[in-house]
Amino acid sequence: MQHASTRGLAKCAVCGAEETQSGTFPMVVGVGRVCIADGMARVKCGLCGTEVKLLTSAKLQGKTLCLSDYMKEIEKFRQHIVQSFDEDTEPLSTILERAGKDAPEGYTLLAVRRGRNSTHVWEAEYEKTELFLMRCS
Repeated sequence: MQHASTRGLAKCAVCGAEETQSGTFPMVVGVGRVCIADGMARVKCGLCGTEVKLLTSAKLQGKTLCLSDYMKEIEKFRQHIVQSFDEDTEPLSTILERAGKDAPEGYTLLAVRRGRNSTHVWEAEYEKTELFLMRCS
């Protein structure tokens, strides 16, 4: 949920009511700006089935999702992931082994390198396997 910064008065995406004061209708991801009455209406999450308020939901690819499931779905679309490992807590050999073995599902390890401006942090960079294979073919 976020407040939009449009200059004019907004209309509720659900009922069409117009704001009396600019900036009072919050933004719901995938829905638009909604009045408080419609924002407090209960909706069902398309994945887990829990009931949440419209204000604490988001719409993605036609499905209404609770924010927890929304974040999980958004994560699936990320093309690159970077994981950090601390050399102070484990040896480099273990870091290299874990970076290769514990890759996130559906991702390919691209590189293991020192973290920016760091003397003890290592970063493992992963790319979606489909993207990696397309680039390498």
